Amino acid sequence: MSKDISGAKDSEFLTQCIKGFILAAGFSKRLRPITEHIPKPLLPIVGEVLLDYVYNLLKSSGIEHIGINLHYKAEEIEKYIKNRGFPLTFFHEKEILNTGGALYNARDFLKDSTFIVHNSDIYWDGNIKEAIKWHIDSENHITLLVHDYPPDNKLIVDEKDNLIGIYPSTFSLKPSSSIKSLAFTGVAIYNPDVLELLPEGHSSVIDLWLKTKAQGLKIKVFPIKYSFWYDSGTPKGYARAVFDKLKRNFTSLYVHPTSIGCELIEPLGNIVIERDVRIKKNFTGKNIIIMPETEFSSENPLISDCIVGKDFILSFAGWQGEKEILTHGGSTRNYFRKDNKVFCLWHDINQEFDKTVTLGKFLKQKGMPVADIIDARKEKKLIVLEDLGDLTLYSFLQCKRNSEEILNLYKKIIEYVATLHWKISSEAKELEGILPEFDYAYFRWESDYFLKECVEGFFKLNLSTVGDTFLPELQQELHIIAEKLTKSKKVILHRDLQSQNIMLKPLNSGHFETQNAEKSSFNYKVYFVDYQSARWGPAAYDLASLLWDPYVELNNYIRQKLVHYYIEKSLKFFSLNPSAFLEELSLCRIQRHMQALGAYGFLSLKRGKRNFLKFIPPALKLLVEDIQESPIALLRLKELTLQLSRKILYI
Repeated sequence: MSKDISGAKDSEFLTQCIKGFILAAGFSKRLRPITEHIPKPLLPIVGEVLLDYVYNLLKSSGIEHIGINLHYKAEEIEKYIKNRGFPLTFFHEKEILNTGGALYNARDFLKDSTFIVHNSDIYWDGNIKEAIKWHIDSENHITLLVHDYPPDNKLIVDEKDNLIGIYPSTFSLKPSSSIKSLAFTGVAIYNPDVLELLPEGHSSVIDLWLKTKAQGLKIKVFPIKYSFWYDSGTPKGYARAVFDKLKRNFTSLYVHPTSIGCELIEPLGNIVIERDVRIKKNFTGKNIIIMPETEFSSENPLISDCIVGKDFILSFAGWQGEKEILTHGGSTRNYFRKDNKVFCLWHDINQEFDKTVTLGKFLKQKGMPVADIIDARKEKKLIVLEDLGDLTLYSFLQCKRNSEEILNLYKKIIEYVATLHWKISSEAKELEGILPEFDYAYFRWESDYFLKECVEGFFKLNLSTVGDTFLPELQQELHIIAEKLTKSKKVILHRDLQSQNIMLKPLNSGHFETQNAEKSSFNYKVYFVDYQSARWGPAAYDLASLLWDPYVELNNYIRQKLVHYYIEKSLKFFSLNPSAFLEELSLCRIQRHMQALGAYGFLSLKRGKRNFLKFIPPALKLLVEDIQESPIALLRLKELTLQLSRKILYI
């Protein structure tokens, strides 16, 4: 009999009383020939093995005891699990028993507690704890975790979320106001009592669902919350999962540290190179996944929309659907690609909409490399833009590049930045009433943002308890920084000039300048995007954003070379005082990193974009270095950042 925990309300206790079961025995025929080399549970998704992800998702939901059924490539999967040290309980099947038979085979493991069953090919971030609590509170016998996914909407449920049939096998009526159709996510929660309804040998859980319903027992559906869900059991589904993770990591290029030769690829779109890959010949790539332990030398100069393995190339053309969603960064706008154009859909119309359109057209007219604005429809909250591709500076640098290549690319960028600051700004009287000023109040807003969203929000440090004089003295230091920067000469700032807002578009795609058998160089045109936050402000703020970017680790030699290059180019247009500019740059570095840390805390904790958390350590490291090199004494800010650095070791 199952443990009686239906009256429990604490979610931590509930999950500790739950067991997990991963279905992983199948042949995965839909993924052949990939699964002839790699069993489906061990598929890599941008450096992370699918089985690891599912196991960790269950563990993070508080589930301690987890079983797994095995048949196809069982020895390989079991060896992997043991090497990883995962305490999974194995249930081998001499022949495939199907989903219901798998539960019957593991009945002695599952019979003493409620249990959750998770398909091994489902890649998602659903709130499992919430579903378990609802299952127990509702006293269900079976809870199917569902979502509205029209291609697979086959579960027919009534207005009270009871399962009443499966379309079209047991229910032929179309959905109406009293019934609706939903799709199974591949995850379900069961009371152990229903194991008694399973026959010995082969069976399906679908038959179990229908028997449970026929017995008059409660089988209900729970609409689950998630930010992504993919069935990776098909080539297209697998590709969607991989490329979605790329976007959530804010890049279009991933190279495993053990792989070599990525510099031989000219990337036009998503590129994923998994572990122990060796690229031996130049090619242009777009939307490709190179599987582990592959040695690749293509005679085709353009490879696109395919998975490349040891002895196969598997196409997944059409994976994007009608439109490709592009938004995964910190923006509140939605971007998607359709018909070779990029559509920017604004959530709310504000003054930045008109500012973005006006500024974009102005910059284009002045020769600044920004995307053409093809159309702007304020009533539809929509701007249609030229498609610049997927390659950002951040993505480009995910592949190891030599110092000369990095230096030359950044010099291209800096030439445009210096021109914007000191030439275009001098010709921009028409923007004086359109662009806001980066004034004292805005500098203080940024530093307060850092204190609220990072120091107090992320690090949970209550500054009012540190000491009677600490906070007033800290505020005085922030006041001095803001006051000094407010007095700087104002130019047009991009204001968010970091590596993800710089696009690289190949010139003469497919043309390779071969330097030797191992290396190639490609020529790219630089474009600037996401300039809607532009302001009149100190030029050094953009340079700090670009060269001391938490997303990209540049060495100090390259930084100093580029700072001097910026000064050299700026002197063509304006009598810049180098020593005064370097002091301004030092303070702008502090200001920018406080702003970035505030944004990372806000976006990760309040917007649910937790991938920004990984940028907090490098941003904090930069801020500590900034303060050490500051031209003014910042004792309290130094004390604060060192305290945060110690705390981050325990988070």
